[in-house]
Amino acid sequence: MLTLLEQIDKGTLWRAIGGVHPPENKIQSNAGCITRLSPAQEYIIPLPQVGDSAKLVVAKGDYVKKGQTLTAAAGFGYLPVHAPTSGHIHLLEARPSNHASGLPVLSAVLHPDGQDLSEQSLPSREHSEVMALDNQRILTLVEQAGIAGLGGAAFPTHIKLNPVSDIELLIINGIECEPFITADDRLMREYADDILLGIELIDKLVNPQRIIIAIEDNKPEAIEAIEHGLNRSAIDANKIRITVVPTLYPSGGEKQLIQILTGQEVPSGAIPAQLGIVVQNVATAFAIKQAVYDHKPLTERVVTVTGKGIKRPGNYWVPIGTPIKHILNVCEFDANRVEQVIIGGPMMGYTLPDASAPVLKGSNCVLVPEPGELGQPRPELPCVRCGECAQACPAQLLPQQLFWHAKAKEYDKAASYNLQDCIECGCCSYVCPSDIPLVEYYRIAKSAIRTEVEEKKQAELAKQRFDSRTLRLEEEKAAREAKAKQAAERRKATMSSGDKDAVAEAMARIKAKKAQEQGNDNKKADVSAAIARAKAKKQLSTDNSSADSKSDQVAAAIARAKAKKAAANNQDATSASHNDDKKAKVAAAIERAKAKKAATQEPESISDDQVNDKKAKIAAVARARAKKAATQEPESNSDDQTDDKKAKISAAVARAKAKKAAAQEPESTSDNQADDKKAKIAAAVAKAKAKKTAAQEPEPTSDNQAVDKKAKIAAAVARAKAKKAAAQDIDSSNAVEDQTSVPESPRTVNSDAIESSNDKIDVEQDAASHHTQADDKKARIAAAVAKAKAKKAKAQHTSKEED
Repeated sequence: MLTLLEQIDKGTLWRAIGGVHPPENKIQSNAGCITRLSPAQEYIIPLPQVGDSAKLVVAKGDYVKKGQTLTAAAGFGYLPVHAPTSGHIHLLEARPSNHASGLPVLSAVLHPDGQDLSEQSLPSREHSEVMALDNQRILTLVEQAGIAGLGGAAFPTHIKLNPVSDIELLIINGIECEPFITADDRLMREYADDILLGIELIDKLVNPQRIIIAIEDNKPEAIEAIEHGLNRSAIDANKIRITVVPTLYPSGGEKQLIQILTGQEVPSGAIPAQLGIVVQNVATAFAIKQAVYDHKPLTERVVTVTGKGIKRPGNYWVPIGTPIKHILNVCEFDANRVEQVIIGGPMMGYTLPDASAPVLKGSNCVLVPEPGELGQPRPELPCVRCGECAQACPAQLLPQQLFWHAKAKEYDKAASYNLQDCIECGCCSYVCPSDIPLVEYYRIAKSAIRTEVEEKKQAELAKQRFDSRTLRLEEEKAAREAKAKQAAERRKATMSSGDKDAVAEAMARIKAKKAQEQGNDNKKADVSAAIARAKAKKQLSTDNSSADSKSDQVAAAIARAKAKKAAANNQDATSASHNDDKKAKVAAAIERAKAKKAATQEPESISDDQVNDKKAKIAAVARARAKKAATQEPESNSDDQTDDKKAKISAAVARAKAKKAAAQEPESTSDNQADDKKAKIAAAVAKAKAKKTAAQEPEPTSDNQAVDKKAKIAAAVARAKAKKAAAQDIDSSNAVEDQTSVPESPRTVNSDAIESSNDKIDVEQDAASHHTQADDKKARIAAAVAKAKAKKAKAQHTSKEED
């Protein structure tokens, strides 16, 4: 089996994976030679072009010459920036960058003086002198010249040419597969010898076993020019060869070219140097030759200016920092026909947001297409999962999965599908039937991942700084303590015995004070613990009785509501009863007055039988009314029990009075007078005692109902006792002489007190009246009392029904 080198010597090629064949459109710019543009009015030199760290070595207003260093390297991966021509540093400010975002970046604005004076006017080195230089010197010259990969990646060349392992194969990339771009093609045609001198320097640095110059078969003029240059070169012909590669996009990619030429696949996350392979662009080889032989830093490069929007397409030597708008103006672009300006080719390029941005080291093309030249833009449609993108991907990825995760911002999942291996060639977007800008999604995802990685890196650095500071503070503290301890030991060694005793006494006092403080602290701790236990116990008991307490509170609230309602009802009932009692007393007094007046107007000729018969009828009517009033009281009403009992007592008293009045009717005038006097005295005494009892009664409340009932019963008993006592007094005074009867004048009852005194006067005046008048008067008084009591009972019943 042939080895890899033997297969390379035979010109063996391996099948390319994926790829597309877009229209080349190279004829527009490769027909003429490389020319130079007229100087611009100002040059904008971005200071951090390659790498992030830069140290500015010039100031505003400084005069600089062509090739003079504007920045110094401050990091391993940083390249210095040089002045493209002589002039003054007009400004140091942020200007729009040559990037798809157009974000401003710190730039030096150089106003040229038109003389284009160089910093160094040294003669070019001879071939022998260069070959005598050691590798480290050559790498230093390459680094100081600021050379980066001019194929588009702009990776520092001095790093790439200092491999850590042995290199078997050096590949010089002259493919230039991107449509419209012809910068490398014209460079190989016109500067083949210089390119081969640069290849010779690279060969000296990496010392490979084989060198391959790969050129696509659509560049026959370049192939011929390199072959002639190779015949004139000092490179061993057995070591170097030209390999013609079939035209296929993107066969110019580093990993894709290695796979075509060697059949080896660069692992994910690896670099070609790990396989013993180094790849350099032909423009980079030309820049290395200029830096080492001609003492020229990278201040200009070949740029293809093409597109139907340009009247003068071609390839131009453009100083680094030239504004894009100056290039467009010199090439006579038609502003009315131009819709966009693309930096790079149509496949991997990006639209420039601001035409005032400058040319950078990696800018190899300015494409100004007219509308429709690159195809009509169509709206993005949903993915149909056709799989065309996966078949066209030269990196053998899954563009469809990357698209889903990038669109959903699931960048970690996109990274798991080897997103970083995407070379952003645009093949997937080119073949997508839904016109999805897949590469744009991938670029956004990559940028987000880089930002996240940078944030983690900064966080890790911050953590390291914090740990270092903490360690330093601890070491300083330990050093101070050790120093203080040493000083104390020295003082102790120099102390006398008296000083030692004083120190011992001071230490004893300090220990005693500390012990006392600890005792106080322990006491405080015990008190705090006791309080905490008490609180915990109280909280526990509260928690245990929370349910019962809640039930008791609810029950108490219900009981209070019921008691309040009952008190309100009893108070209303008692108030109504008191008012009815007062009305009944007034009505009874009026009836007595009326009865007495009627008795005085009766004729004296009425016989005893008629009087007795009339009294009997009146008593019967009184008994009937009392009985009727008693039977009309409702038995179911608990509030009427007291009123019912009072009505019954009143009716019984009335019946007793009527019966007694009828039974004790005397046959003689003296007996009638005595009975009449006893009845009046008993009635007056009973009314006085009832009035006194009523005045002494407390205000009716819900709690005094029972007391009110007892007081009324006591009043009734008192009236009965008074009546009995009055009867006994009248029996002992039967010897009272008869007096002439004086007619009783009508009286008006204003109050109970006046009525009581008037009754006593009436008793004395009526003592001398005849038997008929006395008997009639007693009967009327008894009837009036019965009617008053019956009326009172009825009124009380009616008011309760209304309530």
